[in-house]
Amino acid sequence: MASRSVVEEAADQLYALSPREFTAARDARAKEAKDAGGKEVAAEIKALRKPTVTAWLANQLVREHADEVRPLLELGSALREATATLSGPQLRELSRQRNDVVRALVRRARRLAAEAGQAVSEDVARGLEETLNAALADPAQAELLLQGRLSVQLQHSGYGPAQGPSPAGGKPPAAPAKAKRAAGGRQPSAAEQRRAERRDQLEHELAQAWPDARAAADARSAAEQKAKQAADEAKGLRRRVDGLRSELAAAEGELARAGAASEQATEARDAAAAEADRATKRVSTLQRELEKR
Repeated sequence: MASRSVVEEAADQLYALSPREFTAARDARAKEAKDAGGKEVAAEIKALRKPTVTAWLANQLVREHADEVRPLLELGSALREATATLSGPQLRELSRQRNDVVRALVRRARRLAAEAGQAVSEDVARGLEETLNAALADPAQAELLLQGRLSVQLQHSGYGPAQGPSPAGGKPPAAPAKAKRAAGGRQPSAAEQRRAERRDQLEHELAQAWPDARAAADARSAAEQKAKQAADEAKGLRRRVDGLRSELAAAEGELARAGAASEQATEARDAAAAEADRATKRVSTLQRELEKR
């Protein structure tokens, strides 16, 4: 028991580190344990797997914002109950709430990664969504997530057992049988059989609908962003056109004033030319008269 607590304490500390720091720190802790005479403890610590970026991100989200992750997992219990009782309207509303909470948690995790200087690709973000949905759909996976010591992302398709690391010392939950025996071990009635088949069908449809819903939500978000960008560009162009129209109106006013000034100058030039001609003729006449005398 003591060795187990030492390993768990080491795991808690190691999985709080970034993936790039994990291996060296793990090996150092294993060496410390071995030097202290704990060969088995050292072997268990050495066996701890370096987390993927997605797993690290999920671990940090749980460690830093467990109060925001727990409501999602509580919502998973309500979703499982709604699926089991075939409550369509309730199931749709809870699914909508789930999508909203998962997207909010992914945004929160992205901010955590940015603060830690860790890049988050779209594949990593999708992996975190998958992990959160797996924890939401399966209590065993939820428990693993809440431990904050994942080394790989959790995977899940539909309600029922999720794929991923199983709890320490335990086996993965068995898949639910399609036709379960009724209470007392008797064979299910035809109505119970139809109800079980209908439940399985709905679970399958729900599993297929989730990726489509996420893709549609992403497409809507992208379309809204593009529409906003286009609206901003159109607004900027309208302001530019209004500015050009004002400049054009001012230029047209200046052109009109310049045209009027040009006409006045032309008239003045013509008048001056006529006056110059008259003066020249007067000089010539006076010269001729002076020569005669």
